[in-house]
Amino acid sequence: MMSKSFLIIFAVLFVFASPTLFAENAFVGAKKCKSCHKKKKQGEQFKIWSKSNHAKAFKSLSKPKAKKLAQTVGVTGDPQKAKACLVCHTPAKYDSKGKIRPAKMFGKKFKMKDGVQCENCHNAGKKYWKKKVMKKITKEGGARKSATAKKVGLNAPDKKTCQHCHAAEVKIGGVVYKNPSFKDFDFEKRLKEIAHPVPN
Repeated sequence: MMSKSFLIIFAVLFVFASPTLFAENAFVGAKKCKSCHKKKKQGEQFKIWSKSNHAKAFKSLSKPKAKKLAQTVGVTGDPQKAKACLVCHTPAKYDSKGKIRPAKMFGKKFKMKDGVQCENCHNAGKKYWKKKVMKKITKEGGARKSATAKKVGLNAPDKKTCQHCHAAEVKIGGVVYKNPSFKDFDFEKRLKEIAHPVPN
Protein backbone atom coordinates (compact mmCIF):
# COMPACT_ATOMS: atom_id res chain seq x y z
CA MET A 1 0.00 0.00 0.00
CA MET A 2 1.31 3.41 -0.98
CA SER A 3 2.07 5.88 1.75
CA LYS A 4 0.25 9.21 1.96
CA SER A 5 3.50 11.17 1.55
CA PHE A 6 4.37 9.23 -1.62
CA LEU A 7 0.99 10.11 -3.13
CA ILE A 8 1.45 13.79 -2.29
CA ILE A 9 4.94 13.85 -3.83
CA PHE A 10 3.64 12.04 -6.93
CA ALA A 11 0.77 14.54 -7.30
CA VAL A 12 3.09 17.55 -6.95
CA LEU A 13 5.59 16.14 -9.48
CA PHE A 14 2.78 15.31 -11.90
CA VAL A 15 1.40 18.85 -11.81
CA PHE A 16 4.78 20.57 -12.14
CA ALA A 17 6.06 18.15 -14.77
CA SER A 18 2.95 18.82 -16.89
CA PRO A 19 2.52 22.61 -16.89
CA THR A 20 0.60 22.65 -20.16
CA LEU A 21 -1.76 19.88 -19.11
CA PHE A 22 -3.88 22.23 -17.04
CA ALA A 23 -2.87 25.48 -18.77
CA GLU A 24 -5.88 27.43 -19.89
CA ASN A 25 -5.84 28.67 -23.44
CA ALA A 26 -5.76 32.44 -23.88
CA PHE A 27 -6.02 35.04 -26.62
CA VAL A 28 -2.62 36.43 -27.61
CA GLY A 29 -3.81 39.04 -30.13
CA ALA A 30 -3.23 39.66 -33.83
CA LYS A 31 0.06 41.44 -33.12
CA LYS A 32 1.54 38.12 -31.89
CA CYS A 33 0.35 36.37 -35.05
CA LYS A 34 1.97 39.16 -37.07
CA SER A 35 5.45 38.07 -35.98
CA CYS A 36 5.31 35.19 -38.51
CA HIS A 37 2.30 36.00 -40.67
CA LYS A 38 3.58 39.32 -42.02
CA LYS A 39 6.15 37.88 -44.40
CA LYS A 40 5.53 37.54 -48.13
CA LYS A 41 6.99 34.03 -48.04
CA GLN A 42 4.37 33.11 -45.41
CA GLY A 43 1.44 34.72 -47.31
CA GLU A 44 1.14 38.17 -45.65
CA GLN A 45 -1.93 37.12 -43.66
CA PHE A 46 -1.55 40.01 -41.21
CA LYS A 47 -1.58 42.58 -44.03
CA ILE A 48 -4.67 40.96 -45.59
CA TRP A 49 -6.46 40.93 -42.23
CA SER A 50 -5.51 44.53 -41.35
CA LYS A 51 -7.13 45.79 -44.57
CA SER A 52 -10.30 43.75 -43.99
CA ASN A 53 -13.60 44.77 -42.41
CA HIS A 54 -12.84 42.27 -39.65
CA ALA A 55 -9.95 44.46 -38.44
CA LYS A 56 -12.25 47.50 -38.51
CA ALA A 57 -15.22 45.79 -36.83
CA PHE A 58 -14.87 47.51 -33.45
CA LYS A 59 -14.00 50.89 -34.96
CA SER A 60 -17.07 50.70 -37.23
CA LEU A 61 -19.27 50.84 -34.12
CA SER A 62 -18.16 54.44 -33.50
CA LYS A 63 -19.76 55.72 -36.71
CA PRO A 64 -23.16 57.49 -36.77
CA LYS A 65 -24.51 54.74 -39.06
CA ALA A 66 -23.74 52.15 -36.36
CA LYS A 67 -25.76 54.09 -33.79
CA LYS A 68 -28.75 54.19 -36.14
CA LEU A 69 -28.49 50.49 -36.90
CA ALA A 70 -28.07 49.64 -33.22
CA GLN A 71 -31.28 51.51 -32.40
CA THR A 72 -33.22 49.33 -34.86
CA VAL A 73 -32.53 46.34 -32.59
CA GLY A 74 -33.16 48.20 -29.34
CA VAL A 75 -29.61 49.22 -28.44
CA THR A 76 -29.43 52.65 -26.86
CA GLY A 77 -26.22 54.46 -26.05
CA ASP A 78 -22.75 53.72 -27.37
CA PRO A 79 -22.58 50.61 -29.63
CA GLN A 80 -18.90 50.21 -28.65
CA LYS A 81 -20.10 49.42 -25.12
CA ALA A 82 -23.22 47.40 -25.96
CA LYS A 83 -22.98 43.64 -25.51
CA ALA A 84 -25.51 43.16 -28.32
CA CYS A 85 -22.95 44.67 -30.72
CA LEU A 86 -19.73 43.46 -29.13
CA VAL A 87 -20.64 39.76 -29.25
CA CYS A 88 -19.76 39.96 -32.97
CA HIS A 89 -17.62 43.08 -33.30
CA THR A 90 -15.14 41.92 -30.60
CA PRO A 91 -16.25 38.31 -30.14
CA ALA A 92 -13.28 37.23 -28.01
CA LYS A 93 -14.63 39.34 -25.16
CA TYR A 94 -17.45 36.86 -24.47
CA ASP A 95 -17.55 33.12 -23.92
CA SER A 96 -20.14 30.78 -25.47
CA LYS A 97 -22.52 31.52 -22.60
CA GLY A 98 -22.35 35.26 -23.22
CA LYS A 99 -20.27 35.98 -20.11
CA ILE A 100 -17.33 38.37 -20.18
CA ARG A 101 -14.08 36.41 -20.18
CA PRO A 102 -11.70 37.17 -17.30
CA ALA A 103 -8.63 39.36 -17.91
CA LYS A 104 -6.33 36.32 -17.52
CA MET A 105 -7.76 35.04 -20.83
CA PHE A 106 -6.00 37.85 -22.73
CA GLY A 107 -2.30 38.39 -23.36
CA LYS A 108 -0.70 41.84 -23.18
CA LYS A 109 -0.83 42.32 -26.95
CA PHE A 110 -4.53 41.51 -27.27
CA LYS A 111 -6.58 44.66 -27.85
CA MET A 112 -10.37 44.66 -28.14
CA LYS A 113 -10.12 47.65 -30.49
CA ASP A 114 -8.54 45.29 -33.06
CA GLY A 115 -12.03 43.93 -33.71
CA VAL A 116 -12.49 40.48 -35.22
CA GLN A 117 -8.98 39.05 -35.01
CA CYS A 118 -7.22 35.89 -36.13
CA GLU A 119 -8.21 34.02 -32.97
CA ASN A 120 -11.91 34.75 -33.39
CA CYS A 121 -11.83 32.38 -36.36
CA HIS A 122 -8.89 30.13 -35.41
CA ASN A 123 -9.47 29.92 -31.61
CA ALA A 124 -7.39 31.32 -28.76
CA GLY A 125 -3.73 30.96 -29.69
CA LYS A 126 -1.63 30.76 -26.54
CA LYS A 127 -1.06 27.04 -27.12
CA TYR A 128 -0.23 27.25 -30.83
CA TRP A 129 1.18 30.68 -31.78
CA LYS A 130 4.84 29.77 -31.34
CA LYS A 131 6.84 29.01 -34.48
CA LYS A 132 7.88 25.52 -33.33
CA VAL A 133 4.24 24.44 -32.86
CA MET A 134 3.08 26.01 -36.13
CA LYS A 135 5.90 24.29 -38.04
CA LYS A 136 4.81 20.95 -36.61
CA ILE A 137 1.20 21.63 -37.63
CA THR A 138 2.33 22.53 -41.17
CA LYS A 139 4.41 19.33 -41.36
CA GLU A 140 1.34 17.34 -40.33
CA GLY A 141 -0.72 18.74 -43.21
CA GLY A 142 -2.11 21.98 -41.78
CA ALA A 143 -4.88 22.87 -39.37
CA ARG A 144 -7.53 20.64 -40.97
CA LYS A 145 -5.44 17.45 -40.81
CA SER A 146 -2.94 17.94 -37.99
CA ALA A 147 -3.33 16.03 -34.73
CA THR A 148 -1.24 18.73 -33.06
CA ALA A 149 -3.65 21.42 -34.29
CA LYS A 150 -6.54 19.56 -32.65
CA LYS A 151 -4.56 19.12 -29.44
CA VAL A 152 -3.66 22.82 -29.13
CA GLY A 153 -7.05 24.10 -30.33
CA LEU A 154 -6.11 25.58 -33.71
CA ASN A 155 -9.30 25.72 -35.75
CA ALA A 156 -9.61 25.66 -39.53
CA PRO A 157 -12.76 27.78 -39.84
CA ASP A 158 -15.75 26.66 -41.87
CA LYS A 159 -19.15 28.07 -42.76
CA LYS A 160 -20.48 27.39 -39.26
CA THR A 161 -17.61 29.39 -37.73
CA CYS A 162 -18.45 32.38 -39.92
CA GLN A 163 -22.17 32.11 -39.28
CA HIS A 164 -21.57 32.58 -35.60
CA CYS A 165 -21.83 36.28 -36.53
CA HIS A 166 -22.76 36.36 -40.21
CA ALA A 167 -26.39 35.50 -39.54
CA ALA A 168 -29.67 37.37 -39.15
CA GLU A 169 -29.49 36.60 -35.44
CA VAL A 170 -27.17 34.78 -33.07
CA LYS A 171 -28.01 33.02 -29.82
CA ILE A 172 -25.42 33.29 -27.08
CA GLY A 173 -26.07 32.07 -23.57
CA GLY A 174 -29.77 31.72 -24.32
CA VAL A 175 -30.07 35.34 -25.48
CA VAL A 176 -30.89 36.14 -29.12
CA TYR A 177 -29.04 39.06 -30.68
CA LYS A 178 -30.35 40.47 -33.96
CA ASN A 179 -27.92 41.59 -36.66
CA PRO A 180 -29.23 44.91 -38.03
CA SER A 181 -26.85 44.93 -41.01
CA PHE A 182 -27.30 41.32 -42.10
CA LYS A 183 -27.52 40.55 -45.81
CA ASP A 184 -27.62 37.09 -47.34
CA PHE A 185 -24.34 35.38 -46.51
CA ASP A 186 -22.62 33.75 -49.47
CA PHE A 187 -19.91 31.75 -47.70
CA GLU A 188 -17.82 30.88 -50.79
CA LYS A 189 -17.84 34.46 -52.09
CA ARG A 190 -17.03 36.00 -48.71
CA LEU A 191 -14.30 33.44 -48.07
CA LYS A 192 -12.53 34.55 -51.26
CA GLU A 193 -12.68 38.17 -50.07
CA ILE A 194 -10.68 37.34 -46.93
CA ALA A 195 -8.59 34.43 -48.29
CA HIS A 196 -5.12 34.35 -46.72
CA PRO A 197 -3.57 30.93 -47.49
CA VAL A 198 -0.04 29.92 -46.64
CA PRO A 199 1.76 29.48 -50.00
CA ASN A 200 2.84 25.92 -50.87
